Amino acid sequence: VWKVSTTQSITWTKQGTFANVKLEYSTDAGATYPNLIVASTPAAGLSYGWTIPDNVSSQVRVRISDAADATVTDSSAANFNIKPVVTLDFPNGGDVFVVNSVQSIIWSMVGTIANVKLEYSTDGGSTYPYTIISSTPAGALSYPWTIPDTISNTCKVRVSDAGDSTVNDESNAFFKIRGSLTLTAPNGAE
Repeated sequence: VWKVSTTQSITWTKQGTFANVKLEYSTDAGATYPNLIVASTPAAGLSYGWTIPDNVSSQVRVRISDAADATVTDSSAANFNIKPVVTLDFPNGGDVFVVNSVQSIIWSMVGTIANVKLEYSTDGGSTYPYTIISSTPAGALSYPWTIPDTISNTCKVRVSDAGDSTVNDESNAFFKIRGSLTLTAPNGAE
């Protein structure tokens, strides 16, 4: 699994003398290779740093060929994945939220994600039994959350791609949900 915008190494070995190689990739399991990585890079380098594009797919393959002779070629033996990245920015731990207050859940992302799912845990992230919302537009980058009456000192929030739960992030540390009290009498002037 290679994440969008990370830099990954494409490596190869070669036999014989030729100057440059061409690198392309496929998102349809190698049926076609319409996506150019680089038209020409030194063959003797045996490696190329590829910045992963926002072309999410589970059927990615890379093809290498001699830049001067396309019949000298090889490709990935099996598919690999390009996945987006989602990061939970808030709440990220150490906060104290009061029941019925409204807090913004904030996330950022790299790559294309249509919708995210928001969940929370009161057992330190061992389980996520509570759904805040099952699908909200990922591009909004925030969601107003009315804090529920589930008092705990070990809460976490998890944000995930609504279409691929393996793309997710959770609070780095615990936050607290607490109740509140308001004294109404005596309140002065009695």
